[in-house]
Amino acid sequence: MTVVKTFKSELDAFSTLAVFPLESLFPLRVTGSDRLEFLHGQISNTVKGLKVGDFNQALMLNHKGHALAQMTVFRRQDDLFLTVEDGSGELVLQQLQRHIIFDQVKLEPMNDKISSFSLQGEKASSTLLELWGEVPVGSQFLHYPFVEAKVLVHPAKRSVEGGFDLHVLAKDAAALYRLLQEQSAEPVSQEAAETARVMAGVPRAATEGGEGVLPQEAGLEFALSYNKGCYLGQEIMARIEARGNLRRSLVGLRLSEPPQSDEIALDGKRIGKLGQVVNHPDQGYLALAVLRNDLEPGVALSVGEARAELIPLPFR
Repeated sequence: MTVVKTFKSELDAFSTLAVFPLESLFPLRVTGSDRLEFLHGQISNTVKGLKVGDFNQALMLNHKGHALAQMTVFRRQDDLFLTVEDGSGELVLQQLQRHIIFDQVKLEPMNDKISSFSLQGEKASSTLLELWGEVPVGSQFLHYPFVEAKVLVHPAKRSVEGGFDLHVLAKDAAALYRLLQEQSAEPVSQEAAETARVMAGVPRAATEGGEGVLPQEAGLEFALSYNKGCYLGQEIMARIEARGNLRRSLVGLRLSEPPQSDEIALDGKRIGKLGQVVNHPDQGYLALAVLRNDLEPGVALSVGEARAELIPLPFR
C-alpha cells in the first residue's frame, strides 16, 4: 500500500490559493454527427441532457457496475471535450474505439496539445474574477481569452475549500502558470494535492472505487444518471436505486502506522476496501475507505498490523 507524504507548508497554501498541474488527466475530443448519441450510450451520466456550455462527471462501468474510469464531460457547440482522471485515458480511448461501428464519431487524444491545472483555495474565485471578470458556477464552464487562444475553466472540488480546473493549449501552459503565480497562487506538489483531496473526502474511482465497489458505495453517485437509458452497468445501477439501501459507504480512517495491507478487518474478518492513504504532517496517517454502514464509532478496526479509527468526513 503506497502512502502519500506531504509537508505542512504546502497544505497551508490550500487555505488561500494553491495551484498544481493535473499530471494524470487525459484530454480527449469527440467529434462527428453521432457524438452525442454514441457517448451517451457508453458512460453513466447523461450526455444528450447536457446543454452547450455545461459539464458533468461520469464513469465508465464494467458489466458488474464497477467503475473502470472517471471523467468530466463538456458539451461545446461543435464537439464534446472529455478529461479522464487518474491515468485511465488510454483505457477509455480503447473502450470507446471498440464500440464505434457505423457511428459517425471521431476520437482525438489531446494529451500532447492540452495542459491542465487546478486552482484551489478560498481565493480561487476572487482570483479568476479579478483576471477575467466572471466565474463559472454550478455545472457551467467558461472559455477565458488567453494569449491567442482560450482557457477552459470549470468548478472542481479537489480540496475542502474547492476551486477550479483550467485547461489550456500546451504551448501556453507555462505562461498561464506564471500568471497564476503572479496572483499569489502557491505551487504545490502532487502529494500535497492528493492529501488535500483525502482531507476533503473527495472520492476517485481509481482509488476508492473500482473492482469490488459500487459507485454509490464510494460516494460517486454524482457521476450517475438513473433515467438516461442503456449503458454497460446500467441494470446494476437501476437495481440499486430501486432497492434503496446500501450496506457500505465512504468513510475516513485514522491509522496508527503505515498499513502493510489494504484489507480492513473487524474481529479478523474483512469488512471493506482501503482507498488512498496519506501521511498528514499534523494528523498522521489518514485514509479514505469503503466500509459497512453498521459500524459504531470507536469500533476496533485493523488494517494489517495498523489500528484504525473511524473519522467523519471531511477530516478536520
